[in-house]
Amino acid sequence: MMDRLVKKITSLAYYLPQFHEIPENNLWWGESFTEWANLRNAPQYYSWQQTRRPVTPFQEYSLLDAEVLEWQASIASDHGITGFLIWDYWFGDGKQLLERPAELILEKSLAFKYCFSWANHSWENKTTHQMLQEQKYLGEQDYTAYFYNRLPHFKSDNYIKVGGKPVFGVFLPQGIPDLSCFVAVFRRLAEKEGFPGIYLIAENSTEDSLGLFDRYLSSNLAFQRRKASSPLQFVKEQLIKRYNWNALGPIVFDFNKTVLPRSADKLSKHEIPVLFTGWDTTPRHKRRGTIYRGFTLDAFKKTVLNVVAQLKVQQAEHPIVIVKSWNEWAEGNLMEPDSVFGDGLLKIYKDNVPPAI
Repeated sequence: MMDRLVKKITSLAYYLPQFHEIPENNLWWGESFTEWANLRNAPQYYSWQQTRRPVTPFQEYSLLDAEVLEWQASIASDHGITGFLIWDYWFGDGKQLLERPAELILEKSLAFKYCFSWANHSWENKTTHQMLQEQKYLGEQDYTAYFYNRLPHFKSDNYIKVGGKPVFGVFLPQGIPDLSCFVAVFRRLAEKEGFPGIYLIAENSTEDSLGLFDRYLSSNLAFQRRKASSPLQFVKEQLIKRYNWNALGPIVFDFNKTVLPRSADKLSKHEIPVLFTGWDTTPRHKRRGTIYRGFTLDAFKKTVLNVVAQLKVQQAEHPIVIVKSWNEWAEGNLMEPDSVFGDGLLKIYKDNVPPAI
């Protein structure tokens, strides 16, 4: 029993750094574009649909405001969230996007606990199929440059570590053609720079990834029951994705028949559970979007209790929970106070996730 009590849970909430202007987004999407524009212009397709909007001291905040960042970190910590897993955009040859919030944290030594997950995918306008920013994989020299660009973050006391190892996620490991090279570079350089190693987490992965990574998860597995639960909606979804029959959308699945049961599935030894905070991607994708209807405070509490129960059974050496997400406002998965649930999700998390198991 004592062994269980000393295993502290590390809870990491995916964090989108899109809420500030950058020249590229202004060029691609129009002047003054941020993710708030998608939320502001979100259509309502169903009478029961409720778009969640910010209820914060800053409303439509800018992530270039240090006060906003510290407020986010404070309320997260107050409710049991260890810190943020920031989506990190490195496209190769030094090209980055949305890096300024993380730089601000470092420059001003803000009270903000974080780590990175490499969002290694190209940016595309899915309506016009126009490539906006291509993700490139340029080999050992470029991976070395990436590591050293992020090294000042790794060395920060604010950067989250497991066993002294900086935590670093990869969104699409299978997209990296020389994955073993990338992993070898990051592991070797971490040790060279005085760390006991680097703690690598693979998203969109299975147990097979553990030859290279320390832990894995797959957010998409939360949606695997959608075909069985709603065959017609699943067919419509495929027609939209494959043939752009967008008039069939948006697609609606049942949260309580898909995501909720997944949270009760037994975890393998090295799997990280994912806790969903809602899902409605229509603000960003319009009729190509998907809504998981039936997400309520009660449904969220049930998923939280399921995840905690599975962690206790799993008894991993380092218990970790991934929260999806902290501030994906245009995809309807968020923990920040909003117009539908207020701070209800935060309170449920605080009241039901123990600091240790």
